[in-house]
Amino acid sequence: MSLTAVSTLATLERTGPRRLTDLAVNEGVTQPSMTAVVTQLEDLGFAERRRAPGDGRVVLVAATRAGTQYLRSMRCAGASVFAALIDKLCKEDVAALSAALPALHHLLDLAGEAETGAMRSPEGGSKPGQRTDPPPQKGPGPEAPSNWR
Repeated sequence: MSLTAVSTLATLERTGPRRLTDLAVNEGVTQPSMTAVVTQLEDLGFAERRRAPGDGRVVLVAATRAGTQYLRSMRCAGASVFAALIDKLCKEDVAALSAALPALHHLLDLAGEAETGAMRSPEGGSKPGQRTDPPPQKGPGPEAPSNWR
């Protein structure tokens, strides 16, 4: 599967159903290219097209349960490899990575806000896809390997 397909699937998992044109803009590809990506994801059983609840003329693309499970398995495999590599580092390098975690969390938050346009509306409500969880705490979080503390 292409990086664009994986990225598109991750976007769908993170933000929920989206219009194909929005996905194309998000991934920086043309609409025909995104149509091919979505067709590939559908053929794999990782995404589905459905009608928008409020407007039956609008077609949305959504991740399926199989697509979400695929992403989770990829993340778990990547985390295992990453943890094994971290175990090979000296204590000073592990400490440096641990100290960088708050800044990396902040970068992820900024990237998510840029992708979803997550900002407070003038009325004080949230836009779709906006993160409502609190900002990450200083220091390594629960997802950090045990030797980071």
